[in-house]
Amino acid sequence: MKRYAKFVVMLLTPLLGLTSLARAVEVNDFPVLKSLVSQMSREDGYPEKELIDVLSQAKIDSKTLELMDRQYESLPWFKYRKLFINERRINDGVEFWKNNANILNQVTEKFGVPQAILVALLGVETHYGQRIGDKRVLDSLVTLSAAFPRRSKYFTKELRVFLNTTRQENIIPSTVLGSFAGAIGIPQFMPSSYRAYSIDFNGNGRRDLVNEYEDAIGSVANYLHVHGWTRGQAIYADVSGPLSAQANELISRKAKPKLSATQLSGSGVSYDSRKGSDKAALLKLEKTDGNRYIVGFKNLYAITRYNPSVNYAMAIVELSQAIIDSR
Repeated sequence: MKRYAKFVVMLLTPLLGLTSLARAVEVNDFPVLKSLVSQMSREDGYPEKELIDVLSQAKIDSKTLELMDRQYESLPWFKYRKLFINERRINDGVEFWKNNANILNQVTEKFGVPQAILVALLGVETHYGQRIGDKRVLDSLVTLSAAFPRRSKYFTKELRVFLNTTRQENIIPSTVLGSFAGAIGIPQFMPSSYRAYSIDFNGNGRRDLVNEYEDAIGSVANYLHVHGWTRGQAIYADVSGPLSAQANELISRKAKPKLSATQLSGSGVSYDSRKGSDKAALLKLEKTDGNRYIVGFKNLYAITRYNPSVNYAMAIVELSQAIIDSR
């Protein structure tokens, strides 16, 4: 049976992350943590005292809460695009592709996800593995479970997966590093995605998304494949001409494909449907001098299953094309 990857290769000192922005956790002060302890001791066989001891090592980090309320995906497209489509990221993407050409060929052959998309996604997530995060995942997930009510339910589920996985793998939870939101490794998988979609692509008996690019690239392709990526299908098509009032009513903020070609054409939406999916979404991208309208196919939606933002998905698509053009 293959084991989960060891998320980090070195232990951290107990003083890591102790700043004026953090305070130690008292489990009894947070009903959500008390409930989690009860559930995990009852359903997962995690000894209650041991679990309380682990959670008590966490810090409530106010900086994490600030960052959660400062999400870049809410920026208009023309501002968001500049964060990722720039000379340095393009050039580094070309170099990353060159250095990992063999594994990219193998992964694309197996899963059908274009090499450029895989490169660009890692470029957006961690600048090709250069910025995988220096936050303690335990701190991030405890903070967002206990002190971020808007998404507490989601992060509590991720915390449960993280704690069970580290216990099963004999990993000290406080040593695992990641993003402020608790994402881990080169592709920034949340703990549940790490468990469900990471693969041992290089066949060495472990799934390591922190240290092994083979596993990281293969796992991203597997994730997109499982979430509906179709080999050879178009990702999106630009709309030509202005939109009618009827078409404007079809615009969605999410990329989930719900509209048929008949519905779109019947509302006067003109676009190249060749190689597109049977269902699509009509989407708007804000420019400095107006709006750009696109029809997003199922492959675009597959990218948004990684991150629900249309801006995020289009940044990957356009970065991938910029990297291709620069090779």
